[in-house]
Amino acid sequence: MQKQAVKGVFVFLTLLAALLLLGCGTKGRRSTVIVSGVGVVRAQPDTIRMTISLRHIARTTQEAQQEVTGMVRQSLEILHRAGVEERNIQTAWLRFSPEYDWGPQGRTFLGQRAEQVISFSIEDIGADGDRASAIIDQLIVINGIELQGMQFTVGEPAELHYKARELAYQDALEKARQYARLAGQRIIRTIGILEEGNMPSPQARWGQRTMLAMDMVAAPEAAGSTVLPAGEIEISTRISVEFLMR
Repeated sequence: MQKQAVKGVFVFLTLLAALLLLGCGTKGRRSTVIVSGVGVVRAQPDTIRMTISLRHIARTTQEAQQEVTGMVRQSLEILHRAGVEERNIQTAWLRFSPEYDWGPQGRTFLGQRAEQVISFSIEDIGADGDRASAIIDQLIVINGIELQGMQFTVGEPAELHYKARELAYQDALEKARQYARLAGQRIIRTIGILEEGNMPSPQARWGQRTMLAMDMVAAPEAAGSTVLPAGEIEISTRISVEFLMR
């Protein structure tokens, strides 16, 4: 009899503990909503980044490199005269390799090839829209030069990124408030924020990226000055935000 009483007390305490835990679990539950937000900022670009390749094929590597060195010096002189600062000019690639021509009889050795790739930035293009065009018109006089890439950008994008983040958060907050109203609740506070990306738009129509690969051998007199429409750049931020509702 005494054992049954003890067993009954044990069962009662077990059930009581389970009920207490269930009550605590229910009390501790909270309503949250997770939404995404996107912020987009557009601006007029003020900087162009360009990459040029200077190459030559000769009988020996030394002869090819000597010719390329002369082309590089000519390019640097043009850039310096145009006011491009030394800090904005950098050698991106230097390569020497044999050059072959492939035909029905197999490959034919043509000579040794030397190539040097230079990247540089032209700043303040907004203040002088013809500056970049004038530099290109002078560079294309160099026979064997190739423009490998060109990108419009902003020299100091920090303020644009800040504004994009702000717009992204406001977008997320508006969505969360709408969901809270639909659920008969209201937003109490932000629990967490995850930034998925803060990046320039890849859309070419805004002029952020204009990638070219073309031999620049025509003299500027042949078709007039080079025209470079800049358009706008687009910087966007995407975030995920979790809000507490009550």
